[in-house]
Amino acid sequence: MLSVAIDNTSIASLIEDIVLDHSTLNGLNADTLEQIINFSVANDDYRALDIITHIHTSIYGYNVRQPEWLESSFPAAKWTLTFGKTPKTIHWDSVYLDDGKKLTDTKHHKLLNSFKYWITAADNPLENGGKIISPITASAKVNKVIALINAILLHSKELKLAKYHLQNVNDDFWLNILMKLAEHGSFYGVYEFDKRTKALLDDACQCVVDEDAQKFREKYPYIVRDIAQDEISLSLEARDKACAWLFEQGYYQHRWTIDHYGRSTVLSKFLFDGKILYHDINFPNYPELHLKELKRNSEYRTVENKDVSTGTNQQTISKYIEAIRLIHTNLEREDAASPLILSERVSAGSIGELVDLKKLGRTRTLPPKFVFNLIRQCYEFAKEHLPTDKGAITLLDETLTLLSKARSKSTAKNSNTLRPSHNCLAWNEELHRKMSGSERGYWFQTEAINCLSDEYLKKGIKQVQGFAENVEKRHERIRANESLFELFSVLQGAIQVLVGAIMARRQDELVKLKLHGNLSPNLNPFSKKGAKTKYSLIFKVKKTGSKGVNVTIERPIPLSIAKFIWQLEQFNIKANELNLAKGKLSLFNNLSSKNSQLSQVNSDTYNTHIDALCDYVETDLVQYDNGEYRRNYVRQHQLRRFFAMAFFWSKGFDGMDALRWMLGHSDMEHLYHYISESETGAVLNGAKASVIVRGVVDSTSELAKLDGIEDVRKIIAERLTGDSSTPITIDTVREAAEDYNDESYLTIPHISQIQKEQDIETEVIQLLEEGRITLEPEFFTIDDSDGNATQTFNLILKIKDLD
Repeated sequence: MLSVAIDNTSIASLIEDIVLDHSTLNGLNADTLEQIINFSVANDDYRALDIITHIHTSIYGYNVRQPEWLESSFPAAKWTLTFGKTPKTIHWDSVYLDDGKKLTDTKHHKLLNSFKYWITAADNPLENGGKIISPITASAKVNKVIALINAILLHSKELKLAKYHLQNVNDDFWLNILMKLAEHGSFYGVYEFDKRTKALLDDACQCVVDEDAQKFREKYPYIVRDIAQDEISLSLEARDKACAWLFEQGYYQHRWTIDHYGRSTVLSKFLFDGKILYHDINFPNYPELHLKELKRNSEYRTVENKDVSTGTNQQTISKYIEAIRLIHTNLEREDAASPLILSERVSAGSIGELVDLKKLGRTRTLPPKFVFNLIRQCYEFAKEHLPTDKGAITLLDETLTLLSKARSKSTAKNSNTLRPSHNCLAWNEELHRKMSGSERGYWFQTEAINCLSDEYLKKGIKQVQGFAENVEKRHERIRANESLFELFSVLQGAIQVLVGAIMARRQDELVKLKLHGNLSPNLNPFSKKGAKTKYSLIFKVKKTGSKGVNVTIERPIPLSIAKFIWQLEQFNIKANELNLAKGKLSLFNNLSSKNSQLSQVNSDTYNTHIDALCDYVETDLVQYDNGEYRRNYVRQHQLRRFFAMAFFWSKGFDGMDALRWMLGHSDMEHLYHYISESETGAVLNGAKASVIVRGVVDSTSELAKLDGIEDVRKIIAERLTGDSSTPITIDTVREAAEDYNDESYLTIPHISQIQKEQDIETEVIQLLEEGRITLEPEFFTIDDSDGNATQTFNLILKIKDLD
C-alpha cells in the first residue's frame, strides 16, 4: 500500500502512471485517491478522474452509433433492438415523407440520422447524469423516443418534413403533442388510436349494405350485445357493419381459422402503413369488435382493480419532456439534421395550466372486511389441506402420488389398447367415443381415483384431473371438491395470498422465489428447534441493484406461514427428484392437468391461481351498467397495502390481536413503527385514505365521529363540485336494496358506487400528499376490567389551512 503522505510532485507522477497504465489504481488507499482528486481539481487536469469514473460507470465507453443493445449496424435500414428476451424491430425504410420519398432516401439522410441518434441517446450515461440504467428503463425511454418520432412523422405534411426536416418542430408543436398526451394518455395521445379507428370504420360502414349486415348479425349475434360502459372506446355508428367490413378485410382471419377477437396488426396496417414506425407497437384490441366472448378460466370477468381513466400525470409528462430534450444531442453533428432547442415554455407545469393533468394512477383499495375475510379463508383452507398432525395426509401428498403414478403411463396416441380403432367392427360409439385414446388418459378416467386416500375421497373428490372449461357447472363442482388438481391450484392461490399479504412484496418478487431454500434459516419449522426459531423470507428486491441485477434481502415471516412455505418446498424437492416438472420449478408452481406436469409460475399463472381461489371462496360480485356481474379477483398490488390498512382499520374491527400475533409484535406502538418503516408513503396514505373516505361517506360509521371529518367533507365537495355545501353520499348496499327491492342488491353493489368512492379516495390521497390533512395514531395505556394495563390508540385527524 502506498504511503498516505505524498507530495504534489509524486501525485503528478502518479497521475501520469495511471494514464499510461490503469492498473496502477489497484491497491491505492482512500487517502491517496483523495489527494489525486484534490490535485486534479486544483490543476484542472481531469484525466485520472475520467479513468476512475469510467472504471466505475463505463460512461466514456458508450458508443452512440453502436450501443450494446443494438444488434444492427447504425446505417442499416432495419434495426433490431434487444433489451430483454424479445427483440424489437424498427423498419426505417417503411416510412414515406410528404414528398413521396422514403425516410431512407439519400435526400433525407440527415433527418434519418437525427432519429437514430435520438434513440441511442436514451441509454447514454452522459445523458442520464452519469448513471447506468437498467435494460428495462432503457427500453422504456427508447419506446418514448420512438413515440415522439412517430408524432413528428404523423404530422409530416403540416411540418413540411421533407423540405425543412426538423426546422418546424418547435415549442408549439411539442406543446400540442404534450397536451394530447395529458388528455388521452401516453400512446393514445400520439397515435390517437380510437379517433383514427372510429373514423376509418364509420367511413367503411358506408360500403356495407343492410342485407349483408343482417346476415353477419345472424351469424355472429354477439356483436349486437349490450356492452358495459368501461369497454366502449369507439362508439361506432354501426357496429355490425364495421365488423362485417373488417371480416372482408381479413381482420378476423388467422391462417386457415377464424380469430373471433380480431388481429390488431391488420387494423394498424390500415391506419399507419407507410406513415410511421408502427411495427412492434401494441395496438389496442377493441371488445366492441369481438365476434364472441373472450375465453376465460375464471367464473366471472374481473372488476378492474386499477385506475383505467384516460389522461397522463405530471410525472409522465416530465419524462416525455426529458425524452424530447435528448434530440438536442444532434445540435453539433454534421451528419444529422439540427433540431430547434426546446425552450422553458415547454414544462409539465405549463402543460398543467393548459390541461387538467391526471393524478398518479392508483390501485383500487379493497374494502378492509373483504381483505380480512379473504386472509381468514386462505388460512383456513391451507390449514385444512396442509395439516400438521403427525401422519396426516396433505393435498400435496395426494398430488405427488397421482403425478408419480401417472408418469409410468404412456401418453402416446392410441396407446390405450382397450379402445378400438374408429373403423374397426369392435367400435361401439356409446362405449368408446369418450374413452381416452392414451394409456395415461384412460388411467385417469378409470383407475386414478382408486389411488386417493379415504380422507380425500370423503372430501368429495370424484376425479383427479381438472375440469374442461366447457363442463357444465364447472365452478360449483370445484367448490364441491370434486377435482384433486383443481384443489391444488386453489391451494397455490391461498398460500400466494397469505405470503403476498403478510410480506407485502411485489408480484415479480414472489413469482421468482426458488423451489426451495427461501427460508432463513433453512431449518424445518416443524422440528423442536424450528418451533422456537424466528424465520425470514429471502427474496430479490425489484427496482434495486445495477443493470437489472437485484439485491437479495431477508424480511421476517410468521412461523405459521413459514410452515406452509416449508411444506411447498418439500413437495417441490420430491417432484423435482421424480422428474415431474417441465424445466425448473419455483416456490409456486402451475399444474397442467392435461399433461400431468408441473412448471414454474409466471405472472399469468400466478394470477390464475388467485382467480381459482377467489372463485372457490366466492369473493364479492359487482354489477355493471349493462346488468353483467363481475367478481373482485384480487391482485398482489392490492394486497401490498394489507398491513398498513389492517392497522388503521383495527379501531373499528377485531383484527389487531391477530395482526400482532402474525408479526410477532406485542407492543402496539412498536407494531405501528414497524409498519410505517416497512411501507412506502403511498401505501400508508392509501390505508389512511380508506379510513377517511369511510368516515366521509358513511354517517353510520364509527369513523364518521372523527373530529374534522365534516371539514374534510367540505374540502372534497369543493374540489369535486365547486360547492362545499354539496352533500357527498354513496348509496350503501342496504340503501340500494331498499330502492330496488331486489335480493341481489343485498350483497352486490353497482359499479357506479365503487367508482364514486374511488373518486373521493383519490381526492383524499391528494390532500394527504399536499399536507392539507394528516391522520396519525395517538397511543395510550388503560387498565382493563382485571386491572391489567392494555395499550390502545385513537386516530387523530388534523386539517391544515394552507391558503
